[in-house]
Amino acid sequence: MTSWNRLSTGLFIGGMSSLLATGCLSDDPNMDGVSSMDSGTTTADTGNGPGNATAATDNPATGVDSTAGETENGPSATTEADEVTIYDIQMGNVAEGTFVTLNDVVVVSPVAVQESKDGGLSGAVIVQDPMGGQFSAIYLFLFEEVVTGVTLQPGDTVTITGEYTEFFDFSEITVGSTDAISIGGPGTIPDPIAVSTADIVAGAADAESYESVPVCVTDATATDATNNFGDFHIDDGMAVANFFLFGTDDFLDVLPGTTFANLCGPVLYNFKEYKIAPREAADYDATLVDCQDAAPTVSIYDIQMGMVAEGDLVQIEDVVVTTPVNFAGEGFNVQDPMGGEFSGISVFMPNPDGFVPSPGDVVTLCGEYGEFFDQSQLNVAGGDATASGNGPVPAAEVVGSATISGGMTAEAYEGVLVEIEDAVVSTEANNFGEWEVDGSLLMDDSFFAIADWPTPAVGTVYTTLTGVLSYSFGNYKLAPRSPADIVPE
Repeated sequence: MTSWNRLSTGLFIGGMSSLLATGCLSDDPNMDGVSSMDSGTTTADTGNGPGNATAATDNPATGVDSTAGETENGPSATTEADEVTIYDIQMGNVAEGTFVTLNDVVVVSPVAVQESKDGGLSGAVIVQDPMGGQFSAIYLFLFEEVVTGVTLQPGDTVTITGEYTEFFDFSEITVGSTDAISIGGPGTIPDPIAVSTADIVAGAADAESYESVPVCVTDATATDATNNFGDFHIDDGMAVANFFLFGTDDFLDVLPGTTFANLCGPVLYNFKEYKIAPREAADYDATLVDCQDAAPTVSIYDIQMGMVAEGDLVQIEDVVVTTPVNFAGEGFNVQDPMGGEFSGISVFMPNPDGFVPSPGDVVTLCGEYGEFFDQSQLNVAGGDATASGNGPVPAAEVVGSATISGGMTAEAYEGVLVEIEDAVVSTEANNFGEWEVDGSLLMDDSFFAIADWPTPAVGTVYTTLTGVLSYSFGNYKLAPRSPADIVPE
């Protein structure tokens, strides 16, 4: 399962270059326009600027941004607005929902842009008061008109008009039209603030004061691998986000034990965590872990039958790729050539580094074993995957739909290539494009573009349905790999 949110990881464009990931500007798990998160509220102390840096108190209930395009029509420069500073907003002196104008603030990040499955665009960028300090920066949410009509670069001085909101406890300004933003001359980007991870981790007394502000930590160590959101953690449980780095050579695809002499970037907030978001390679100095040197060789059976601890680095040798790369571009499935129960697993590889797997490839993979919302997966960096040939894909295991729709029998086939026969459509497609067969088993479109995915009527009969068994949002799902896996009666 892949889930992305507006502050983590759809297709991004950072600094107007392609970012191949899935969703940084939406909390829609399947990029279908449906938000999965609850809202939160914020209370803040007041102050008068950077000299009075009393931290606002944030309610860490739940927190991510919602789907791109929060309102039907964004504010423009002609909207009546109050001239305020970023300090005024971040220190609680501006009411949520107020239309505001920020004069002569500095762009301090590249633009991150998401393209949804239907081709729509939305974007985000961080701006900062040139005085710097705590409470000095804020996140701008950009409508498609702004993304396509205005070119912003770090160092630009801009004046913007937009609506101030607290989106799941993260302060932002929505900029809805090109006439709501004007670019002046070049400005000076304030130096990042030196902090410790303990200063900015969720729950720290002053963490709120660093929201969106570029900071730097030193001598930090990764405690887990980069996950499906593009996040990982370092000392004190501090999170790091690849928000600006998707699709670039600077993507931080780390394993536990990776060390950072320095790590810098604006502080974002979502999923109840503050996250440092590096903007480019100059924002970090990393010493990566060599997975092959650190990981023992195990089998997929070992992993799926509970003989490997979650979070362990492992290497699996000479397994067979059973699927193409999924539509999001960051995952595929492999299987032990012996097949059978417990023989398959999902592979998450958001930064393939030139590695392009095809069904039938015999591969050796090294990475961190994890349970992503209860689906077993191997988190692999591009440099930790090698192919040694191509051969037949293991034959699909013929099973009953009831066998793989739930319970321990379904768990045994998670990640395995399976086939069901004489399946009858029992529900129409839901908002995520999923439809049910035989009253119990969902069909998943992970490997399909919207235009290629069938939406059959109730009662439609399929002679065979083939695919890998996946698990997400509390359901086992059959994910066909191509139209050839969907055979009508």
